Amino acid sequence: MNRKLIVNADDYGRTPSVSRGICDAHLNGIVTTTTVMINLPGALQDVRRGIECAPALAFGVHLNLTCGKPLTPPDRVPTLIDANGCFHGKNQIFNNPEMLNLTEVKVECKAQIERFLQTETELDHLDSHHHLGLASTGIWNLLTELAIEYDCGIRTPFPNDILEDDLLDLYPASMINFSKTQAKEQLETFAIPHPDYFYATFFGDGAVLDHLIKLLQELPDGVSEIMCHPGYSDESLEQTSGYNRIREQELAILTDQSALTAIASGNIELHTYRTGCGK
Repeated sequence: MNRKLIVNADDYGRTPSVSRGICDAHLNGIVTTTTVMINLPGALQDVRRGIECAPALAFGVHLNLTCGKPLTPPDRVPTLIDANGCFHGKNQIFNNPEMLNLTEVKVECKAQIERFLQTETELDHLDSHHHLGLASTGIWNLLTELAIEYDCGIRTPFPNDILEDDLLDLYPASMINFSKTQAKEQLETFAIPHPDYFYATFFGDGAVLDHLIKLLQELPDGVSEIMCHPGYSDESLEQTSGYNRIREQELAILTDQSALTAIASGNIELHTYRTGCGK
């Protein structure tokens, strides 16, 4: 069997405590990559600290249009923000993705990537906060254009471990079908590095050790990505995010000896996008 695994921790830079927890999940556990919410205050400094304390951890950008404020001046991205200058909420965007001007989306996403590149570390891959790439074909196409422009990978859009009926509660039906067909075909056509499989159920009620072990034991041949959200909670996180203390539970599981043993006994190779997906 030839099983390669990327374990990506979303939300680096959400708070310093989250960033510190992600570094610990890498240094003491199975996390191999992370994606940064680089527009948030202090995120750039968190990346620089992470590069120092966890030099083998690969960093990408968690393109973010739903949390905090844009890096771009407000008068250049008026459709992306509310009256307070903050990004619109995810539900508002998914209910009406046409509200976002795609030129403004690209301007802000490029600003976030360029801010990350100020760290002078290699860009491993792109993904999107709240899976915003599934809001519309226009947004997805922009993400693939950016992956080509910046010569990096991109997360496979369709999760292999969630039933399609359950996805209908989260995303437009047209985009679910698109993510299974044309979106994947685009990644192949343009040779954009991406995993063969994407697993998104290690989250919420699914963030338990037994479920992680089952995912590891049943990994198919090829390159897989497991999404996770480890971290330490703090007052700032608890005030701004409903996903707070459970991050510490994820951290404990991702560093549990059982998970490390499952990787070793299953002959699973841990990778980043660049080492595992052909870049």
